[in-house]
Amino acid sequence: MNKIEDLRKQIDEIDGQIISFLAKRMKIVNDIGKHKKKNNIPVFDESRWQKVIKSKRGFIKKIWEIIHKEALKIEQAI
Repeated sequence: MNKIEDLRKQIDEIDGQIISFLAKRMKIVNDIGKHKKKNNIPVFDESRWQKVIKSKRGFIKKIWEIIHKEALKIEQAI
């Protein structure tokens, strides 16, 4: 295998890990949504969101905004 193929294989492995972690995260989001519904807690927590997003910059901030938007959709659907 040449150098670029080796590097691409590493990226593919990392992508698989990212997908796995996102799936685990969304499972927990689902559990949080159930807890919030059961306890009559609002889906969106502005102070929590500000703490999370405060330290993010650049494209990481954009990714977190997308992840958060999807998490809210999951919680709202419960």
